[in-house]
Amino acid sequence: MIVMQINTKFDLQDSEYKFPYHYLPSLDGNSVFRLHRHLEWGLDYMTYMSFVTELIYQHMPESLLDVGCGDGRLIHTIKNFVPKLTGIDLSERAVAFARAFNPEVEILCKDIAELSKQHAMVTLIEVLEHIPDIQIEGFIGNIASLVQTGGHLLITVPVINVPLTRKHYRHYSLELIKKALKPHFEIQGHWWLYRLGILEQSIQFLLRNRFYILNFSPLLKSIWKIHKRFTYYADAASGGHLVCLARLQ
Repeated sequence: MIVMQINTKFDLQDSEYKFPYHYLPSLDGNSVFRLHRHLEWGLDYMTYMSFVTELIYQHMPESLLDVGCGDGRLIHTIKNFVPKLTGIDLSERAVAFARAFNPEVEILCKDIAELSKQHAMVTLIEVLEHIPDIQIEGFIGNIASLVQTGGHLLITVPVINVPLTRKHYRHYSLELIKKALKPHFEIQGHWWLYRLGILEQSIQFLLRNRFYILNFSPLLKSIWKIHKRFTYYADAASGGHLVCLARLQ
């Protein structure tokens, strides 16, 4: 009976580790106490991640390989409805997080050139911009070899409307993506997401600024609804991200 009680209490505590919450409060070197950490790109990130999740749900692939899986956030989101999932990344630190949050999923720390198993869908979520120019052709060739006949590649990239960052080799237009994917893939659908501009900047200010970080749930819900209506979708001239669904030729 005592053992059961201990196990129950352990399970209660263990269930809290959906996120490493002990790392949120901090006291930095200047004795500044913080209860929150915020990401300037959080709204941007959740825009294309929610869209990608919905696309995957619509197609219900039997198996999926997430290339450049990072800390496994996409895997964590879709693992309940994709039967066979695999993640791969070159970063040992990122893979450690991915494995910790998704212990039931195979997460590999290696180069995709070492893989041979094919999948119904392969995802490249904000990955292609990190590949050096000289490696792009071979990289896409390797990706194509991992997609089953008739399978899909789902890819998101930052677009040329967004200034190039130090971490990226290039940003993309639809024409550049088509060029990069040939001759292996044909794009079947594409979408522009996250409309940049005054309204997007205003929403960002409401969410966080130098005076506060918004944490009032009803207002956060309303802001997301406004975002979905006015700034979630975009076009070639205003979008921050391009999502493409391509089929193996």
